[in-house]
Amino acid sequence: MKTPRIIFPSLFAFLVLVAAGAQESPTTPPLMPMMHMSGLLRLAETIPLPTDGYMDHLAVDVKGQRLFIAGEAARSVLVVDLRAGKVIHETPGLPAMPKKLFYLPDTNEVWLTLTDSSVMAINGAGYDVSKTVKLPAYANPNKGGDNAAYDPGTHLFYAAVEVFTSAEQVESGGGSDHAAGGASIDIVDTRTARLVGSVSLPGGDPAGVAIDASAKRLYVTMGDIVAGESHVAVVDLEKRTVIAQWPITGGPVPHAAGLDAIHHRLFVGSRMKPHIGEIGGGHQYEPGKLIVMDTQTGKVVQALDSVGGADNVDYDEATGRIYFTGTTGTVAVFQEMDPNHFQLLGKVPTGAIAKSGLWVPELKRFYAAVPKHFVLTPPRHTANIQADLVQELDSKQGAVKPILSNLIVEEARLMVFDYMP
Repeated sequence: MKTPRIIFPSLFAFLVLVAAGAQESPTTPPLMPMMHMSGLLRLAETIPLPTDGYMDHLAVDVKGQRLFIAGEAARSVLVVDLRAGKVIHETPGLPAMPKKLFYLPDTNEVWLTLTDSSVMAINGAGYDVSKTVKLPAYANPNKGGDNAAYDPGTHLFYAAVEVFTSAEQVESGGGSDHAAGGASIDIVDTRTARLVGSVSLPGGDPAGVAIDASAKRLYVTMGDIVAGESHVAVVDLEKRTVIAQWPITGGPVPHAAGLDAIHHRLFVGSRMKPHIGEIGGGHQYEPGKLIVMDTQTGKVVQALDSVGGADNVDYDEATGRIYFTGTTGTVAVFQEMDPNHFQLLGKVPTGAIAKSGLWVPELKRFYAAVPKHFVLTPPRHTANIQADLVQELDSKQGAVKPILSNLIVEEARLMVFDYMP
């Protein structure tokens, strides 16, 4: 049996785990086996990131060779010069956690959602906050902005607002303790910086969002249970209403969405356990699931095992590859053989809780943001890591503590991968 390697995204998370050590815990969550990685992605460089805690979504300025990173825990936005390979700016002091980013080249702005139910624009020249739009749920302690979509043809920004049973869930950046209703898609015109509409959703957990601008549809993967299944809420963008609800059979905790509009395929990244109710939450478990759905029929085409903690799914039209970013240390790469058949090519190591990934087709590069984290590698077999840690903490000062003496720190970094044909 392999010795468990325990990874914590922050020292706070580590202390929480130890404090709750009386709970029963498995030796380690099950993981998918590592696979041969030839012909997938090749690490080109790593770039240090001066931030702590979780990071969320990424956005890119292809022409200007800049990458923007949502510093979720730090409440900031990082700007990386991809030519120079370094961080050139950080916009700190945001009023809430930034979540989903989009770079708009026509106005040189970065638009993003925040967990206080507002949408913000950051100027791409001086990197200062230039516009703020307060959504209807602004200042509601139980609601918060999360995922989003942007349509460059109409200049409309679609912000998903989720609803929690407690304000603590919003302040911590989210979880799975959602209310039964009240979620929405709020529509902002980026040209005028004004709220121009809102769509009520059937539930409280809009996790993944994918837009098909040509079909004038928005697909929202909902973690709420309808008739025993999580579901996709299909939004008609002209009528601005939900016109269908499709069950996500086999994907109980959807958290990300991608789209192949040409072949009418929706890709749903799902976790298998909710993010509450135990230490570490549902994002630590493998396998997760990639659910492929037909957007013409609403039926599930295929369900495949993937990495745990789904947080982002990117589809590359040119190669038919799907990049499934999770939190368990790898990105899974799938291949579309034809619209009805997909297969896992392999997993590429990134880093602990590296939920922030982005495939940039123009550059043929994949980017993974890895947060600063702490790693414990027990030097001996342990049947219950939590119990052994509590025993070490209860021991006398100066006593040898084998597990804690093996704690190391891995700093935050951006990993840059080249596509390999």
